[in-house]
Amino acid sequence: MKRTAISLVIACIFVGAPDALAQLKYSGSASWTVIGSDVDSRNPFRFEEYRDLSDGATAGVDLKGDSDTHRLNLYGENIGREDQYIELRIQRYGAYKFSLYNNNIIHNLTFGAITPYSGAGTGSLNFAGALDGTFKPSLNTSLWAPFDYSIKHENYGGTFEVQPFWASPLYFRATGNQKQTQGIRPLGSPGTSPGGPNYELPAIVDYTTTDASVEVGHATRTRQFSVNASWSKFQDNNDFMNWRNPSITNALSTTSTERTTLAADNYLWKLSLNALWKQLPLGSALGLRGTYSELTNNLPVATTYTNVQAGGLGVNRLSNPSSTTFDGDVVNETLSASLTSQLARTLDSRLYWNWARKENDSTKIVFTPGGPGSGGTCDLNPVTGASLTTCTTELFHYQKNQFGVDLQWRMTPAQKLSGGWEYTDTTLERIDFDETKDNKAYLEYKNSAFDAATWKIKYQYLERRSEFLLGNLDASLSNNNLFNKYLKRFDLNDNNQNLLKLAIDSSPEPFLDLGAEVIWKKNDYQDVVLGRNNDTREELYLSASLGDPKRFRVTVFADYEQTEYVSTHYQGTPNAATFPASVNATTFLWEGKVKDKNYVLGVAADWPATARLKFAGALIWQDTDGTVDFATNNPAAVVVNIPAYDSFRKTALNIKGTYAVDKNVEVTLGAAYERYTFDDAQMNGYEYTPLTGTNQNLLSGAYAFPDYKAITGYVTLNYKFQ
Repeated sequence: MKRTAISLVIACIFVGAPDALAQLKYSGSASWTVIGSDVDSRNPFRFEEYRDLSDGATAGVDLKGDSDTHRLNLYGENIGREDQYIELRIQRYGAYKFSLYNNNIIHNLTFGAITPYSGAGTGSLNFAGALDGTFKPSLNTSLWAPFDYSIKHENYGGTFEVQPFWASPLYFRATGNQKQTQGIRPLGSPGTSPGGPNYELPAIVDYTTTDASVEVGHATRTRQFSVNASWSKFQDNNDFMNWRNPSITNALSTTSTERTTLAADNYLWKLSLNALWKQLPLGSALGLRGTYSELTNNLPVATTYTNVQAGGLGVNRLSNPSSTTFDGDVVNETLSASLTSQLARTLDSRLYWNWARKENDSTKIVFTPGGPGSGGTCDLNPVTGASLTTCTTELFHYQKNQFGVDLQWRMTPAQKLSGGWEYTDTTLERIDFDETKDNKAYLEYKNSAFDAATWKIKYQYLERRSEFLLGNLDASLSNNNLFNKYLKRFDLNDNNQNLLKLAIDSSPEPFLDLGAEVIWKKNDYQDVVLGRNNDTREELYLSASLGDPKRFRVTVFADYEQTEYVSTHYQGTPNAATFPASVNATTFLWEGKVKDKNYVLGVAADWPATARLKFAGALIWQDTDGTVDFATNNPAAVVVNIPAYDSFRKTALNIKGTYAVDKNVEVTLGAAYERYTFDDAQMNGYEYTPLTGTNQNLLSGAYAFPDYKAITGYVTLNYKFQ
C-alpha cells in the first residue's frame, strides 16, 4: 500500500461520512518547518543514523475532533521526509473504531562507501575498475565504485475494531501491516578457509513483510476472553547473492563465483487464547494465556560449493547433501497463568507460572564433501577426537518451566515491603549444556513516610546451576577436545549474580526536586578455566530541578556507568598432560579485562520571558572510555594493552525561542550544534586494502570515519485552532 493508496482511503472515509465529521468540534495544530544543516564530516552517517535532517521543509499536524457520537484524530510528524509518521484514527462510540498509518524508518550505516565490485545493490557482484592481469580486483581505490550503506523501512497498515451494539461485551478486531525494507548492508565473507583473506561485500536488502491478525473477544467487568489468530509472510526478493572471489586468480579456474545465502522466505502463523477472571474470592484475579505458532520455509540446498586450491585455482567441490531441499519447521508453544490476591488488608500476593517449548522439526541435512579439490570435514568425534567425513546441521530445541511468587506487605500507609522467589528449569539441545536451573529471590523496601523524600532499596540474588556435558572428554585425543572440556560459555555456565538498587526522590523545598539512583550488579561465573570469569556493572544517576515553571526552571543531571568483563584465554597449542599449568614462550594463559566507562552530563532550562516569548535550551555531554587490559602467567610474554576500544565523545547543544504572534500563531526559531569524535583501535588508521601476511583483505569503509561537527537551524510556523 503506497502513500497514494493511503490518501485515497482517507479521502473515501471523509466523503462517506460527511454529516458525522461535519458535526465534530475540531481543535489542534498544524506546523510547517524549514531546516538547514551544515555538516563537516567525511562520513556523516552518525549524524543522520536514524533521522532525516537534510536541507528542506517538513510539516506536522495534530488534528482532534469530538462530538457526542464520534472522535477523530489525525497526527503526523516529519511529513515528506524519510522518517515521516502519519496516523488517522476515527471512532464511533459503542460501534467501531479504526486507524490507518504510515511509519517510515531509516537506518543510515555508512555514506560514501567504496568497493572494487560493480553491481552494489544487486544480487550479483563482479570486479570493477582495471584488473592487474592476474584476475584480481584493482587495489587502486580511486577506481572503486561509490555507494551508501543504508536501509529504509516503509510501513503501511491499519486496525479495525467493531462492537455489535452499544456497551456490548463482544468485540472484533483486525489488523494489517506491510513493511517494505530496501537498501544495502555490509556483509563480511572469508575468501578461503579460516585464517585467509576477508572481504567486505555490499549485500542487497530487498524484503517485504506482510502481517495480518484477527481477534474476537468478550469483555465485562468481571471476565474477559479473547482468541487471536495472526499470519505473517516474509519475502526476500534475493535468496542468494553471487560474488566473484578475489582469491581465485588462476585463469584456468572452472569457477570464480561464490554464492552466499541471504534471508530466506518464510511464513509464520500464530494462535493466542486469553482469559481473565476478576472479583474472585480474596479480591483475586486469575489470568490464563496460551499460544501456538509455527514458522516454516523452503530453500534449495546447493549440491556444489566453490573451493580455492593452491595457485588460486577455483573448483566446484561436491557437497553431496542428504537432501537437496531444506524444509524449515519451527513450532513454539507457551502457557502461562497468573493469580493476584489480597490475602489480608495489608498483604497482596501474586502467583505465576510460565511454560514454553520450542521444537525444531526442520530437515536435518548431512553433507559428505567429495569430488574435485580438498577440505570440507567439519565434525570431530568427541570420543576419539578424529575428524569425520561429514558435516551435519544442528537443530535447536528447548523447554522452559518457570514458577514464581511475589508478596507485598503494606507495613504502614507509607511503608511497603516486597519480596519474591522465582524458579526456572530449562532443558535444551546444545552440545555443551543440556539443562539449567535458576533460583532468583529479591527483597525490596519502600518508604514514603517523609514529606521531603521517598526512597526504596532492592536486593536480588540469582543462582544458576547447569549440566555441563563436556567435562568428561579425553583432552589428550585432540586440542578440540581439550578446549571443549575447559571452555564454558558464560550464557549458561554456573553463575552467582548479585544485584543492588537504591533510588531516592526528594522535594525539600518548593520548586526543588532532587533524585538519585545507584545500581550495582555482578555476575560471578563458577569453575571457569577458559571463558568469562566475571562481569560487573555500576551506575550512579543524579538529577536536580530548581525554579518555578511559570518563571524560570533549570534541570541538571549526571550519569556514570562502568562495566567490566574479565575472561581467561589460552595462547598456543597446549599440552593436554600439563594443561593449564604448563608455561613456556609460546603456550600460556592470558587474561583480558574489558572496561567501559560512560559519563553523561546535562543541563536544560525553560524561561518564559514574557507572556508571548519563551526560551528553552539543553546541553548534553557524553563520553565513553573503553579499554582492554591484558595479563599473562608467562613473565616473558609481551602484552600490549588497548587504550582505545569503542570510545567516543559527543556534545549536543540545542536552543530555541518561541514567539506567540497571537493566540493562534506561533513562530519558533531554533539552532543545534553537535560534535562527535570516535576513537577505536579497530578503526583508527583505517585502510581499504590492508595486507595481513600474504592475505590481501578488501574493505569498503563500513562504519569508518564517523567523526562529525554539525550546525542545524530551523524555523517553525505553528497554527493552533479551537
